Amino acid sequence: MKALQTLALFGSAVLLTAATGAAQDFLKADHKMLGHQVQTSQQHAQDRAQALYHYNQGQQPVPKDEAKELVAAMRKDLAAADKALAQLKTEFAKNKEAVDLIESIKKHHAKAHEVCGMAEEACMKEGGDKAVAGDCCSDMYHELEAAKAETAKLLKSLKIEKLEPPKKAAPKKK
Repeated sequence: MKALQTLALFGSAVLLTAATGAAQDFLKADHKMLGHQVQTSQQHAQDRAQALYHYNQGQQPVPKDEAKELVAAMRKDLAAADKALAQLKTEFAKNKEAVDLIESIKKHHAKAHEVCGMAEEACMKEGGDKAVAGDCCSDMYHELEAAKAETAKLLKSLKIEKLEPPKKAAPKKK
């Protein structure tokens, strides 16, 4: 009887350990997704800042609808990155280094968001203020570059890996 109790206890411990390990794998996957969301949102916002910058280098004024669309997309990207950062901050609230990096990243995002509004105002002026808009876009680009560097440090310190490419689907049988 004692052997059965020991065996049952050991079996329960093995199952509990396996379940905990599986839960940790899911958490790691969630963390990978959050890290990916931050990085891709930052990259998209930076790409849009670059596009708006180059629009302002041309001879013609930037089409107002195009400028509004780019600015709205940048704001959406920054909001998505901040949302993912907030989730990471909640998950790693006890990790002072992570919290400090997240706060630093959010400061870069806030500055980019502020400059984004200034760029929009410059583009909406009659005839557009290309010099101001171009400077704002340049500032945004470089703020996001700094945010991306901090994000890379954050993900490295938390040991959050990049997402792997999707596995190729198996060919369908006819």
